[in-house]
Amino acid sequence: MRQLAIALILATTLILSALPARAYTLQFTDASNSVQVKWPTRNIKVALSSSLNATQSNIKPGSDVIGAARRALAHWTEAANIRFVTVTSAAQSISAQGTHGDGLSLITVAHTAENVEAFAGEGSEMPGRTRVFYTIAGSITEADIALNPSQPFSTDATPGTYDLEATFTHEIGHLLGLEHSAVLGATMQPREARNGIYNLPAISPRTLSEDDRAGAAALYGARLGSGSRGSIQGTIDFVSGAAVFGANVWAEEAATGRVSASSITLSNGAYRMEGLLPGEYRVFAQPLNGLVNASEIASQRGAYATLALNQQFPFRAEEIGRVKVEPHSTAPLNAQLSGLPSLVNPSFIGINRELSAVAVPLVPGQAYKMFLSGDSLKASQFYDAGITTTSPFIIVDSSSVKDEDFGEGINVISFDVMLAGDIEAGEYSLRLQSIAGDVAYVVGGLTIDGPESAALAEQDGTSDDEPGMIADESIVTDYE
Repeated sequence: MRQLAIALILATTLILSALPARAYTLQFTDASNSVQVKWPTRNIKVALSSSLNATQSNIKPGSDVIGAARRALAHWTEAANIRFVTVTSAAQSISAQGTHGDGLSLITVAHTAENVEAFAGEGSEMPGRTRVFYTIAGSITEADIALNPSQPFSTDATPGTYDLEATFTHEIGHLLGLEHSAVLGATMQPREARNGIYNLPAISPRTLSEDDRAGAAALYGARLGSGSRGSIQGTIDFVSGAAVFGANVWAEEAATGRVSASSITLSNGAYRMEGLLPGEYRVFAQPLNGLVNASEIASQRGAYATLALNQQFPFRAEEIGRVKVEPHSTAPLNAQLSGLPSLVNPSFIGINRELSAVAVPLVPGQAYKMFLSGDSLKASQFYDAGITTTSPFIIVDSSSVKDEDFGEGINVISFDVMLAGDIEAGEYSLRLQSIAGDVAYVVGGLTIDGPESAALAEQDGTSDDEPGMIADESIVTDYE
């Protein structure tokens, strides 16, 4: 029988003196959710270690390491009202955990003992880590990024390597105060794939999703000139009155189905999604028990510290309402969930007969055979229109749903989808509804990259800073 081709993808984990919280997801200092962790200034100084210019055995020769770091920084300045001031430094190692740091926010790829130690134990396979230092008041004083010296990297999509720019972009999101997202196509989702997954380059995370952009705008305000924003907030409870802790709540544009922002409910059931452009939105909620699990959102301290241990009551995914977001205002939306268990829980998605837990990159105007896998997932569970999308620009052929033989006792179904040629870049969701009424979503599981992604993949290794967004200071500082 055919061997199951499941890509090994690994989370980039935060090792910090800080922790996560709501939507996309922000960090708070403790479980009270009252103090956000973020930089106290919109001008953020970041030191590029000289190691980025040095030969490293785990980075493919000729890779544009400096350019990848600079482009990653630029992606975030395009999303929020921030400016990175980059400096050069001879420092090689991130500050030690359990200290107050040295005040230098360093990006390094050096193979020092300190950097190697950061990936000891369960972190040995992770591509990157970010260590954040902050005050009791939530002000970040330092944030260091290290790439794993034992993992392979490149900037030309070499199969089996991690993409440098995608890894830097994810880690810089942590540096800014964001935690992991439950939107599968977000740069800040917990996992990063190696190039070659689905027999394709794994460069989609270079491009920030709308969820990532909303998160950055929630912390630092939207980039000047990008338009006025609004918010959606509310509380999710069970009909019993108990708060729903750890529900994934997300908003999609009503007209297109494109995912715009997400939030993980706090222990009191509250959620808030900021940074939304004015317009009509559909809002959904589902548990964290599918392609992104509660343990991948939880952290050591802060608002979601107990999320992985929380015995969440089961509930079915639901569309909880439609709202209109106005500029500079907050639209309220509360919901009560039935608490009925769902038996439909997709755990993997894929194309090209490969399964993984990262979003599938698709091209407008093309047809694809999609694959989904999960416990007890069978084609016989779904009626004619049981598998759909939330977008009018993506059509599922309901007659094509069938079981697939991947061997190893794995349950896999396939179905054909067709994308409109004028579909907008962004993240889109699949919707599954069984004959028994169970509903589940693959949130942001389909990602449509913009034309800029092709240009990024073909870059010649040169890098020009965008005027007014990234500035250099020529200083060199020695650290032990």
